[in-house]
Amino acid sequence: MTLAQKSGIHLVIIFIVVTLPVIVFEFMSAHQYHDFAFIGGITYFIYAFYLVFKIKNEYKKIILSGIWCGLLAFYIGIILIDISACILITLLITNLLFQAFLLIKNIKSKKRRVWMSYLINFIITVILSIFFSFVLLLALAASGMPSNHY
Repeated sequence: MTLAQKSGIHLVIIFIVVTLPVIVFEFMSAHQYHDFAFIGGITYFIYAFYLVFKIKNEYKKIILSGIWCGLLAFYIGIILIDISACILITLLITNLLFQAFLLIKNIKSKKRRVWMSYLINFIITVILSIFFSFVLLLALAASGMPSNHY
């Protein structure tokens, strides 16, 4: 890719990441959907995934893309938690099943190191899912506590 093409891709991605959340927020606020006004923030992950896929090392790319998938599932779950309290757990389990599928699919990989990076990715996904579930349960427990204002 030439410098002009790389600059063009960065400018298009930055334009999407900067303008789309504002447009979505204005639309949702104008139509009284205040619960989903921040859903445009999902576009922030576009640039992060672009940068991850630019990494030359395949092993680092596998691990970082798995971490970003976990963070994306957590972010979408937090935004949509008004629909149901279980949606975050559902998204985290779905992400966990997807990472397990990738691990099982690449078990007979010719490169053993590729399978090891998928295994590391799966372990990190399990740890992040447990941590995010714990954070959710703490937030749910704290929301039921009375205010300390006198």
